[in-house]
Amino acid sequence: MLSSFLFCVLVPTFIVFAYSLFMASDVFVSEAKIAVRESVESDGSSQQSLASTASSILSKVGLTKSSNTFQNAMIVVDYVRSRAAVEAVGGRDRMKDIYGPSSVDWLSRLEPSEDFEDILHYWNEYVSISLDTLSNIITLRVHTFRPENSLELSQDLISKSEALINHISQRSRRDALTRASAEVEKSTRELADARTALLDFQQRSSTIDPIENAKQIVALVSQLTARKIEMESRLAVAAGVGNSERPGETYLRAQLDVVESQIKDLNAKLTGSKNAGSISAQLKDYELLKLRQEFAEQVLLLSRASYEEARRRMSQQQLYVVTVVPPMLPDVARYPRPAINAALVFLAAFVLWSIASLLVANIRDGANL
Repeated sequence: MLSSFLFCVLVPTFIVFAYSLFMASDVFVSEAKIAVRESVESDGSSQQSLASTASSILSKVGLTKSSNTFQNAMIVVDYVRSRAAVEAVGGRDRMKDIYGPSSVDWLSRLEPSEDFEDILHYWNEYVSISLDTLSNIITLRVHTFRPENSLELSQDLISKSEALINHISQRSRRDALTRASAEVEKSTRELADARTALLDFQQRSSTIDPIENAKQIVALVSQLTARKIEMESRLAVAAGVGNSERPGETYLRAQLDVVESQIKDLNAKLTGSKNAGSISAQLKDYELLKLRQEFAEQVLLLSRASYEEARRRMSQQQLYVVTVVPPMLPDVARYPRPAINAALVFLAAFVLWSIASLLVANIRDGANL
């Protein structure tokens, strides 16, 4: 039992302790905290109405500010863990310069014959990045065997991450400006079509504004109706005194017939159901065409506002990589930790040895029975 404890627990613990103390290379860690933030703009009171009306179109063209900073931060996290980040900071050659010198212990050293998948796996072991989902702050830790390498690699990763965010932001603004320009062109064509349709209607109907014509006809009908009432009153008075057959009254009745005929013709022109050229029939088409034109004008106004906003934002940076805690040059090596490593190995070996000893004892007891 004692010999098994010696070989299974104490010997591995001693080997790990001796290796960590005398052979393992010092590991220096440079830590930085960064965050991805969006630009904050304060609109003047005179521009708030324009900004609110243009926001709906800007959301379609993809230029409104998104509150989802978590997604922007995850872009940086995934980028640092990817092969693209390794290539951006120098690729295979720089990895060999940093992690493959002969001065590095053989267990920690990056072998020159390893393919890029193994290099990427090695990279993710020595370069760690995490995201705090509450504050959206990214923590970057770079482990190398020289303090200056840790600092330089941290600075390069932050610089490349900011370049990536700037590229994404610039592409988004450029695409948004293109789509906003297309919206303006589309709105302009629709307004031109609406005005052309309205002009064709005016030429076909030989009228500029059916509403004004209707107002004029209503005014004429009102005047003729008042005149008709006046003449009917005069004829009623003449009939009451027995002078209805006088030549003047006969002429008045002829005038009344003419006025009634005029009123009938005007009413038929105004509301005739069987007359395709009536004002009421023209008003239906005219109102639809007028509404279409006004709607096209409003859409064009909003499209131009969104285009101007997109063009203004084109020259502004929308996303920033803010360095909350800059990387610093490590003063002392953080790893290895001989005592902690030996304690962990001792604990794990002791647990396994205890389980194995119990199993062996049970088997022996069963065999003796």
